Amino acid sequence: MKKLKKLITVFTPTYNRKYILPQVYECLKKQTNKDFVWIIVDDGSTDNTEELVKSWIKEHIISIKYIKQNNLGKHIAQNTAVNNCKTEYFLILDSDDFLSNNAIEVLYKDIGRIINMPDICGIIGNKYNVLNKDRKDNMPKKLKYVSGLELYQKYHFQGETLRVYKTDILKKYLFPQIPNEKFIYENVIFDKIDAQYKMLINREELYYFKYLNDGYTLNGYKLKKDNPIGYSLSLKSSGIYSLTIIERIKYKILYVIWCRRYKISFDTDIKISKLIIIIAIFFEKIKYPKFFFREM
Repeated sequence: MKKLKKLITVFTPTYNRKYILPQVYECLKKQTNKDFVWIIVDDGSTDNTEELVKSWIKEHIISIKYIKQNNLGKHIAQNTAVNNCKTEYFLILDSDDFLSNNAIEVLYKDIGRIINMPDICGIIGNKYNVLNKDRKDNMPKKLKYVSGLELYQKYHFQGETLRVYKTDILKKYLFPQIPNEKFIYENVIFDKIDAQYKMLINREELYYFKYLNDGYTLNGYKLKKDNPIGYSLSLKSSGIYSLTIIERIKYKILYVIWCRRYKISFDTDIKISKLIIIIAIFFEKIKYPKFFFREM
């Protein structure tokens, strides 16, 4: 019997997560469809993650590719995984999250629906907080396809999303590497993709998360402060790709304030008018209203 070609790579970045990574392995071992590759990019862990993963590889239960790199940040770990991905689809699964047992099987069915649709770049769905007992599908009703930008700005979705991308599209949109910085928000590349493609909405309960104290989500402001150029790219992207004029103006003002604060030169690919600069300086002097500028 001919072996089926694997279509999905599950990518997990990890840094000193030996204590929680087995949760991901256990959920992947239980998948009803094991036709996937699990790429683990170890971002310079010092907690014997390598030995643990190599013991899993020897079990031969699922296909695992382990790559260790210097500590460069999650975004560069994603670049590494994308560049080493041999399958047509790429699922991002963080080291503190896990999937339902039938997730890969369901995603294969979704892939069958979009595989010949060049204007659809992948699949998007809800991430479900395991601590929330009243879990609901928050995706916009009666809609089959949506871009990430539309989802959050037009339909006012709240929460995080499961995302599966066509790998060849991700290969065109790699994260920049910034010296002495180790974090860039995902919208820096996702906004560019959203501006050109839509995604198939999946409404099933496939992806679960729980915030950890050492995770990115609970350390937001420190990440921005420690990675000022990376955060400026996030603000710039929102200033270019936001769907409404008001949102684009807002993020351009934020971009100017942030760049002035950290002495970062404006990028030439974002148009900043003199009026935007004057407004930004005004808000700096009055210590701008926090309710409007939560990102700062």
